[in-house]
Amino acid sequence: MTIEGTHGLWADLHQPDLQPENSDISVLGIPFDGLASARPGAAAAPKTIRAWSRHLTPFSEDRTDLREITICDLGDEVISNPPIDFERIKQKIAGLPNILIALGGDHSVSIPLLQGLLLRRPKMGVLWLDAHPDLCDSFDGSRLSHACVLKRALDAGLDPSRVCMVGLRSWEEQEIELIETGRLNVYTAQQVYDDGIKSFLPEIIAKLSTCDGVYVSCDIDALDPSIAPGTGIPDHGGLGMRDILTLLRSLPKNIDLLGLDVVEVAPPLDPTDSTVFAALKIIMEFVGVVARRKK
Repeated sequence: MTIEGTHGLWADLHQPDLQPENSDISVLGIPFDGLASARPGAAAAPKTIRAWSRHLTPFSEDRTDLREITICDLGDEVISNPPIDFERIKQKIAGLPNILIALGGDHSVSIPLLQGLLLRRPKMGVLWLDAHPDLCDSFDGSRLSHACVLKRALDAGLDPSRVCMVGLRSWEEQEIELIETGRLNVYTAQQVYDDGIKSFLPEIIAKLSTCDGVYVSCDIDALDPSIAPGTGIPDHGGLGMRDILTLLRSLPKNIDLLGLDVVEVAPPLDPTDSTVFAALKIIMEFVGVVARRKK
């Protein structure tokens, strides 16, 4: 399908003559779903997300003008040999001088992103939006599975007390001990539903404010599948879009934003492209957070 745009790439914010060192945000696609344990399809996300970004306007929903933000789209990283290619991506991210927006791919692509950022900011924090904790040491025969992402980051030095996990509602047995005793900060989807996301904001902000930068990793299955059905393992009873947007907008200016990834969007599993537009909403409102800070 060819999607004709009414605007330029990334709602006119992309400037092809810019490099990361003279732009606010770098976009990187990683069209890989070879380490997903269920339905494939996330490899198609970067192309589809970019195409529909041409139909967005350069304003956030509170009418923040985004046109002072410059985006350098670095294209896609091809994964053919995950151990080798992940190492290459890790080094690339370690040297990135601006804010990252990464487009998965299954969640395994966040392994080199988190590891690379830890080389830059050893005391960084992570806001983890996901139905699953991804704390398996090995899953489906692989230590690089999309179910092992956060475990690999902890192994690389991420302090569990600097991780805030929001939306969790599905667990593997091997994850339970870490969840219960590993000093991670867990806010389940049930808790958010019962008490409202705003009740947890002071605690989340206090935890993340002690870090030397915060990265947001957003598995689209954090959202309820009534909102975002196009994902490999949809799990009902999830977050609403307003929960995620409220979280992003509530991050205070004293928290240095390192970037955002949006993963597990599988366009072939959602012919309406609603899941793609959910991803774009999160991405562009994150850009709005960056824009308000720049002003």
